[in-house]
Amino acid sequence: MAEALFDPTPHLLLERESTRQFIDILQREQSALQHADIAALDWLTQEKTHQLERLAQLADERRKWLATEGYGAGREGMEKGLRNHPGTGEIWRELLDLARTATQVNKLNGWLIGWHMRHNEQRLKALRAAVQPVNLYGSDGQSRIGRFGHQLGEG
Repeated sequence: MAEALFDPTPHLLLERESTRQFIDILQREQSALQHADIAALDWLTQEKTHQLERLAQLADERRKWLATEGYGAGREGMEKGLRNHPGTGEIWRELLDLARTATQVNKLNGWLIGWHMRHNEQRLKALRAAVQPVNLYGSDGQSRIGRFGHQLGEG
């Protein structure tokens, strides 16, 4: 079965829309992180993973087309490949801008995740300190509370 010819225009439109959807997921993830909405984060992580797989598939298809046509895999190769496809240059530039936006939002989300992890670590340290056993008596059976200001039974 012959492989269908690659048409960059509809492909880039689909890739652009998929990137917009990915940014939407990232922005919802950011909101969930800001509101500590753990239930939403679980679902969004699944959605994000699915969308990343879709974006990777689309990028692979685009790279295969570039390789088949003899263009390089980078931006320069893409720009050469799009010269014979009017109107695709603008879509490509929009896609690059969206990719930069996605990177920025994802970095901020990573920072928020790190902040939550540090904050939770501090909470855990405080809880651990609160449940540490307090030795009220020394090995000689005498009260150790005297170290804290007064002897047990003194008022």
